[in-house]
Amino acid sequence: MKASTTTATSTSNAPSTSSDRWKLLGGERFYTLARWVTILLLMGVTLFITQTPIWPLSLQSQPLVVILWAYTIFSLLATVALFVPNVAQLLSFAYLIDIGFISLMAFFGGDDHAIFFPLYLLPLINAAIRQPAIIGLVSGIAAALFYSMAFVGWRYLISESSVQNIEFVALALRSLTLSLLPWMTSALAERWSENNRQSVLEAQHQSEQALIQARAYRDQMRSLYEVAYALSTTMDYRNVLESALRESRRLVPYTCGFVLLSSGEENELYVAASQSLGVADQARKMTVAQGGLAEVLRSGDSKMVAIADQPDLQLFEALRACRSACIIPLQAAMRTYGLMVVGTDRAAAFTGEQNDMLTALARYAIIALHNAQLIFDLKEERTKLLSKEEEVRHQLARDLHDGPAQSIAAITMNIEFIKKLLDRDPKRVVDELDKLSALAKRTTYEVRTMLFELRPLVLETQGLKVTLEQYLERFKGNNAGTEIILEAEQIAGVTLDTKTEGTLFNIIQEAVNNALKHAKAKHIWVRLHRNGKMLHAVVQDDGAGFDKAAVLRSYEKRGSFGLLNIDERARLVGGQAEMESALGKGTKVTIIVPIE
Repeated sequence: MKASTTTATSTSNAPSTSSDRWKLLGGERFYTLARWVTILLLMGVTLFITQTPIWPLSLQSQPLVVILWAYTIFSLLATVALFVPNVAQLLSFAYLIDIGFISLMAFFGGDDHAIFFPLYLLPLINAAIRQPAIIGLVSGIAAALFYSMAFVGWRYLISESSVQNIEFVALALRSLTLSLLPWMTSALAERWSENNRQSVLEAQHQSEQALIQARAYRDQMRSLYEVAYALSTTMDYRNVLESALRESRRLVPYTCGFVLLSSGEENELYVAASQSLGVADQARKMTVAQGGLAEVLRSGDSKMVAIADQPDLQLFEALRACRSACIIPLQAAMRTYGLMVVGTDRAAAFTGEQNDMLTALARYAIIALHNAQLIFDLKEERTKLLSKEEEVRHQLARDLHDGPAQSIAAITMNIEFIKKLLDRDPKRVVDELDKLSALAKRTTYEVRTMLFELRPLVLETQGLKVTLEQYLERFKGNNAGTEIILEAEQIAGVTLDTKTEGTLFNIIQEAVNNALKHAKAKHIWVRLHRNGKMLHAVVQDDGAGFDKAAVLRSYEKRGSFGLLNIDERARLVGGQAEMESALGKGTKVTIIVPIE
């Protein structure tokens, strides 16, 4: 079993090793291809110089042709060596042999030696790129020496002629070029490589930073999700507070943290949730009338502080080992619930970004606290409504018993008495009927008064606009054919004091009822709109109107509940009202009350 495993492993690694070696020889393979291109050029150059065929070889072939074919055989061997593992490593120095062959061809090239000068560039550039700078420089000096020897040797040994000064200058310049070319190329290549390395390092750094930011964003989203999930799955705000502190610690590591909430007493806070707090600290209460905590509560902005500068925070034993803290107020809808405090043993440890993360998580805690407060308020309001409803029922029962019920009983007795008078003393019947009529009117007045003093429950729960809509809905299709139009779209979001709202509704109610009974109007408009900090309500009709002065003079004789005391009732809630009317021009009642 072991043998098979070993064999499989070696077999699987073999292609990888061969592939890696072939990749490492990529530069040598390119150089070999370039060498063959150079040989093709040399064949053309040789044909041009010798003016004789280069194939087949013979004893009469010129030396230049023989050297060309020797160079070709060497190139063929170098190409085969690419596929031989142990020999391929020696190819990195094959450029020296190339320099030698080119120098020999330059020697036998005679007067055309300058043609071979550019062919030195290929091996020298190869040396500059693949060898250290010093080896490249030595290779360039060697190439310059070989080239100079080829030129001078041909002149003195074969041509047997002297070298002119200008030719020495040209030779010196070419030699200098060959000497410095590898060194300069190596320096440039090194500079380019350094730039490339710096670019790669910078790209890696940017990639790492992007990865760090992506992970931080992922952690932040995960923490926000956890707190949001806790908020959506529980009605207990303490669980949300614990989750917010726990997730804050994952995003912004801290030594200890806790949430302080109002205890109900003035300026007193207690620990509602905590992380890494001792038992004594968890049961601690504190007063924040002055100091850093009070300033944060008043300002509503988070603040990073030094523990040593905050006497209030030094009361907590867990914070005495810390050096700095981040304090975040928990506020919503103009209401302050408390503070979230996280401390660390490092000075100025919280950055602006970390402060934003803590604030984002604290907002979920604020939502939980706000929801808990809303639920509490709703329960309180429900209790109040139930109590108020029960109180109204009792009051109504007492009023009915002491007022209309007694009056109706008296009316019934008077009717029976009048029946008997019809037989015994008919002359007294008229007087008794007058008394009975007065009693009935008084009873009607009492009932109407009681009805108008009752406050609709919908006014407590849904507000003035909805109450008016439901109230005016009752008068659709009335016998008088009057159309009632409500225009109250501009009061969305307007909040009135409870007493003010009730008084305003009663005035509007009375105005509409009187217009229906007496105005004989085709239209009644009820308009409400906001004007700064005041709410304007107008009840207007296009009916017959009345003489206001005449009504005032006979008001006490009328015995009705009328509209003439509206200004007094509006002033009781801090507003004002007036009524305008004239015969044939309708009536307009305007009420102005303050917005809470």
